[in-house]
Amino acid sequence: MPLGDTDIRPASLRALKRVVEHLGTRPHAAAEANPTVATLPVHVDVEGHPHLAGPRRPLPTKIRALAATPITTGADASAIGWSILLACAHARMQYRDLANAAFTENWPGLEFARTHRTAGGRTPRLDAGQELTRQWAKAVTAASYTTRAACTSSPARRTAERTVADLLARMETQPEQWQGKTGAQRRLVLLALAARVLAAASQEIHFSERDWALAAGLARDTVADRLTDLTRGGWIHRTQRAVGPWAATWRVVIHGGGETGSGAVFTPALAQQLHEELECARADIWHARPLGVLGMRVWALLRTGTVPVGELATRLGVCAATVRSKLRALQALGLCTASGRVYQGRSRLIRAATAAGVTGAHADRVRLYRLQSAVFVWWFTTRYQAEDSDALAEWGSFPSPAEAERVHPVDIALAYGATATGPPVEATTWGAAMAAQDRHREADPGSWWELVAAARAALPAADVLAAPHQWAATAA
Repeated sequence: MPLGDTDIRPASLRALKRVVEHLGTRPHAAAEANPTVATLPVHVDVEGHPHLAGPRRPLPTKIRALAATPITTGADASAIGWSILLACAHARMQYRDLANAAFTENWPGLEFARTHRTAGGRTPRLDAGQELTRQWAKAVTAASYTTRAACTSSPARRTAERTVADLLARMETQPEQWQGKTGAQRRLVLLALAARVLAAASQEIHFSERDWALAAGLARDTVADRLTDLTRGGWIHRTQRAVGPWAATWRVVIHGGGETGSGAVFTPALAQQLHEELECARADIWHARPLGVLGMRVWALLRTGTVPVGELATRLGVCAATVRSKLRALQALGLCTASGRVYQGRSRLIRAATAAGVTGAHADRVRLYRLQSAVFVWWFTTRYQAEDSDALAEWGSFPSPAEAERVHPVDIALAYGATATGPPVEATTWGAAMAAQDRHREADPGSWWELVAAARAALPAADVLAAPHQWAATAA
């Protein structure tokens, strides 16, 4: 019985001999495949301690109760502490949160970090900080590994996958929507939303314009304009406005751009293609002035094969002269030949970015937007929740529009947060602080990373900023 393709292809005599020798061997029953192990991304804080990437989540009720229960004589403090550490790692907490819980708030469930068992009871540890550091690294490593079956079995995730598959299918049936520069930008904004829906396994997600821009490889102002276009076109819908430090909530309109669902099936290959396109869009090379988003689209279309200039212009919705200018720029930077053959690979894009002088452009935008987010938390807290925050006593009040022009951005970047609710941003003060940061970034780019690191280290987690009645939405 043939076990594979029966089409005849050229083969070596040695390969044919191996096949003939195994004709009489019965095939072994295939062993049950183990679930594929997926690794969650692990980040490192400014002190070098690992933590899982993503927004912080509230701890489960059982874990909070376990952490608040005193350790009895017969209880296994190590096992209880490990359960708490593992849950904290899954909740995207960081080491500083655990150190505060163990040594400042003195959670009873973390007694193993403060003392160890001896014949006469429990004795204080001399290396309490080192023990917590070691166990936290182990917990983060264990939490970073999960089975793919566990990631795809929930009804919420299956719904999210169907939503993304339907969105991508409908996007393919309407290529005229993604023509031109604005069309290419709209496409990237939708792809970034699809990736976030998959990551959150939820149809409604919190997505700030700055985070959206970083995911799509665009500027924040560009994303704000394209969101208006896509909302008006019926592709996406804002279900809730931004409130305090919380970003607005968005969802994909199920029938946006079409009358009925597409019936498309979600596959891992579809998800891989989505993430690869977004990763390419975040490459530094597309910050080069001669290329931009249209240069990326020309390069992406040429990856599928040699395409005439006229056909490229028709598919992209631009004139032939624009296509020729992008081809010349791609050729000058070593990304394609005169015949239209494309050079691919991450290393090739990195070398092209170096030749164009835009190396680190995306990372610089990431640092800028994260710093602005940290400053906003401090501004909002000191302005509307002064009585509930230590920011006034520690760093002073947020500068006025006139003072923001004279305050050093390092001082502005020292963010501190607490529960925040209240009116929206005051444009004059906020704009003055952002202008001061931009000038500092241009004048002293070398200190930019340290500036952002200090701001992010002081920025609280999302669920700390949320009121208790918002925890359910945060967990989702």
